[in-house]
Amino acid sequence: MSKERDHVRPEAEGLDIELLLPFQITQLAAKLAAQARLIIARHGELSLPQWRIIRVVAMGVASRSTPVRKKTGIDKGQFSKTVNALVDGDYVTVNPCVEDQRQFEIKLTEKGRLAHDQLAPQLDARQRHLMNALSQDQREMIFTAIRALAQAAETIDFLDQPETGD
Repeated sequence: MSKERDHVRPEAEGLDIELLLPFQITQLAAKLAAQARLIIARHGELSLPQWRIIRVVAMGVASRSTPVRKKTGIDKGQFSKTVNALVDGDYVTVNPCVEDQRQFEIKLTEKGRLAHDQLAPQLDARQRHLMNALSQDQREMIFTAIRALAQAAETIDFLDQPETGD
């Protein structure tokens, strides 16, 4: 037996890492992000997080910093740096939020609107391509499944419950 094999836990023997759901999702997320970065790189200097902010603001989904950050899934530290880079690149402007001083309003500049108008059709075509890879049944269940997994990922209380053996 190799030394590496000696360190395998008995319960992990025979476990195929390819079958682990989080592993599969991580692999898929990496492939999707790489694909999006390739498309974005064809049109200039934007990063994927920068594009996500521009997209959310351009679509009118959100304009205040906290909702934009949450919709884009960017952590607080990276979000601040990303917005600053967008401001420095003249893609957005930021102004204090009148109703909530802890937030700021993000607005696209002309350059930001132009970047969105150039990239959106490409990434919309990508969305159609991805959806076309799924059958009708798969399309109908995937978003429900993703939401259910996202909700399940928000808690660890299952660790406090006794195993039932089912």
